[in-house]
Amino acid sequence: MPGVHSTGAYLVRGSGHNQYGGYTERSDEYLEVVDRLRKKFLTASGIVPKPVIDVYDQPTGAIISIGSCDGAVREARDRLAINGIMLDYMRVRAFPFCESVTKFLKSYDQVFVVEQNRDGQLRALLLIETGVASEKLTSILYYGGEPMSCQDILGSIQAYTGEEKAA
Repeated sequence: MPGVHSTGAYLVRGSGHNQYGGYTERSDEYLEVVDRLRKKFLTASGIVPKPVIDVYDQPTGAIISIGSCDGAVREARDRLAINGIMLDYMRVRAFPFCESVTKFLKSYDQVFVVEQNRDGQLRALLLIETGVASEKLTSILYYGGEPMSCQDILGSIQAYTGEEKAA
């Protein structure tokens, strides 16, 4: 029998459940569950904590980040501003993204997405959920096991912009 022996094969079903948690193979019942989950997701986007936004009068682009990158991003912005690179900043605080995230991204020609993730997960979610063109979002990734530093961000932005090192 499949699944009896610990090294043997086993079967799993590729079906779902209905609104009562019962097993179903009926498309209409499964669609009802998925549609209900979508409604919850859309509702959540209006309830989650709003992002923190910090802007300049005349920005040259923007940075978007999340979580523990915040301190490094703020220091990098200060240093870049010394060289005239004025980047507005949004720190996302929740997912699903609220409408202000999409609005922020669409306001800029270039947005640096700073994250401590090898795969660029935040950038991928932004592309999927906001519909912003991929060429607008440039990844700045750090995943060296230690906290991200300002230097990790500066080097990438300066390489992209062709600017000299900030103070």
